[in-house]
Amino acid sequence: MDSSQLRAACEQRLALLELPHRFGTQQLREAVATLRGKPIVFRQLPADAGDSTPCGIRVETPSADLLFVEQGTSAAHQMHILAHEISHILCDHPGSLALGDGVAESIGFNPTLALRMSGRTTYTTADEREAELLATLIRQRAYRERLHPSPRPARADERWDAIFS
Repeated sequence: MDSSQLRAACEQRLALLELPHRFGTQQLREAVATLRGKPIVFRQLPADAGDSTPCGIRVETPSADLLFVEQGTSAAHQMHILAHEISHILCDHPGSLALGDGVAESIGFNPTLALRMSGRTTYTTADEREAELLATLIRQRAYRERLHPSPRPARADERWDAIFS
């Protein structure tokens, strides 16, 4: 798939969510959870998770999708990591992460419960490139409000700074 086809496919996936002009993390999470039929839970990766731990991890279980994000990075980076991991969910990527070296234990997760796992580390695979492009499109849509503001002020649950509440 060339880059223009990939972009078109990502834009179609994003359109399926029917997000409003102005949206935040909570609305994105709810739209994807509705599409999937199970909740999405955001968690921060513990600071002591280890150097080999990806900056973002998606764990799919039968009852929920869990997204873990590095806590020792900027809020903007955390937002992008979340958008990237949500993109793996939207694209229904199979995942290829094996949580070894005590990583599963450090995040408080039993790896036998996982159906699929992805980790945000490199972008050498087609799945990672697709997730990164879709994450970029999500963030562009979320931030376009800055260029074309609506008259209504943002609610607390629409702000990215409330992502872990």
